[in-house]
Amino acid sequence: MTIEPKEHAVDTETHPADKASKWEIPLESDQWILSHNALRCEINSLIQALGTFMGRIDDDGVPQWAVNTIKEWWTSHVAHATVHCKSEETVYKPMFSERFKWPAEIDQLHDALDSVKDKVQTAIDRLNAEKSNLVAVRDALSTYE
Repeated sequence: MTIEPKEHAVDTETHPADKASKWEIPLESDQWILSHNALRCEINSLIQALGTFMGRIDDDGVPQWAVNTIKEWWTSHVAHATVHCKSEETVYKPMFSERFKWPAEIDQLHDALDSVKDKVQTAIDRLNAEKSNLVAVRDALSTYE
């Protein structure tokens, strides 16, 4: 999604879209980009770990320590994502909305992510010693990613 200055501007007279050349850091180093990449990296790391772990599970199934660790990881990720989204809603959205019209696509994306997050939560809640439940967590995380 791209925010187009003329389409999304609130007031081009007061806040002209002429600041890009003054930005001193590359886009990939922007805090907005980095914070979203951190969330993606968390999810991707667990997906990769689960893929490796599933290849090493024997007939005894998923050990309880692994079930507990995955659940703890998910709880921490949800706390991180919740604080991130709350910050966007209470700090960034109001501040940015003074300069441009907040795209409805962002709110729609957050709503969709909440729905997928709920599916991951369900898979996490069902996690036990059965390998198939571990596969369900990995698959739900892959959709969430």
